[in-house]
Amino acid sequence: MNTYKRLLVSLLVLLLAACLCSCGEAPAPAATPAPTAAPAMSAALPDAGLQKAESAAETVEATVDEAAKETAESLIDESVDALYSAIGKPADSSYAPSCLGPGEDGELYYEGFTVYTYKEGDSEVVVDVQ
Repeated sequence: MNTYKRLLVSLLVLLLAACLCSCGEAPAPAATPAPTAAPAMSAALPDAGLQKAESAAETVEATVDEAAKETAESLIDESVDALYSAIGKPADSSYAPSCLGPGEDGELYYEGFTVYTYKEGDSEVVVDVQ
């Protein structure tokens, strides 16, 4: 009898773990533009290449269209059609079954930020911007 209880508890734990892990997908990385030229490395100054690489990374981060991001944030709880009218279509997108309802969770990838949506039937609403 004790063996059956242990087996039952183990199966329930595995079932719970499977339920917790089955909801949603890992987010896809946002596309970032590649630098046009590789930074030059200096043999005399080994830190010079590192400093130039950090500078290139800062330049890539600075390409976030702050106006478009602010516009997207102002459209939270609004239709995605309003978002498309205001800032255009995303460079890429992905959808996965939602954990919160019968619809799908969407991720719309713009230059430097991501818009999260909830889609159910013909309706898709902006939920968050990061």
